Amino acid sequence: MAAPYTPLAIANEFIDRHGEPYGLEHMKLQKLVYCSYGYWLGHYGLEGSRLTSEGPQIWKFGPVFPSLYHALKLFGRREIDAPQSASPFGEPDRVDEGDREVLNLIDWVWDRYGHMTSFSLSDLTHRPGTPWHKVAQENNFRVAQNTPIPDEYIHEEFCRLLTEVDADGENQRKTG
Repeated sequence: MAAPYTPLAIANEFIDRHGEPYGLEHMKLQKLVYCSYGYWLGHYGLEGSRLTSEGPQIWKFGPVFPSLYHALKLFGRREIDAPQSASPFGEPDRVDEGDREVLNLIDWVWDRYGHMTSFSLSDLTHRPGTPWHKVAQENNFRVAQNTPIPDEYIHEEFCRLLTEVDADGENQRKTG
């Protein structure tokens, strides 16, 4: 199976690839999946396939994928140290091991954001001008839970971030 994957499949890859030795908190996984979704959208555009089968919604602590929330909510703030299943009887959702593009994206996002805490990542998604902030501002910061964050906003933000990454890479090549 190629993209789109469930948000849980993307989260499970972060856990499996980067969760040693203690695991990753639920909120951090939400933000890492959101960044992966955003960079995928920034790269492939609004006409391309989506990374995940659902888009993020605006919640108090930033963008949240509801199915991922429900799959991981029992962990609270504890670290999750093994891939999870959406069903107590099923196998964990996974990215196809041959899908190098998605697995490379997960590693790329981890390299940029893995060092940050859950709350630092949450703060990052709340900054003025971010998709979360735009939706909140449009609704006078009284946004009903489960309000989707438009892909257009996410695309715009992550295209900008990709441009900055490209510029930084070019600057490093010129100075390095």
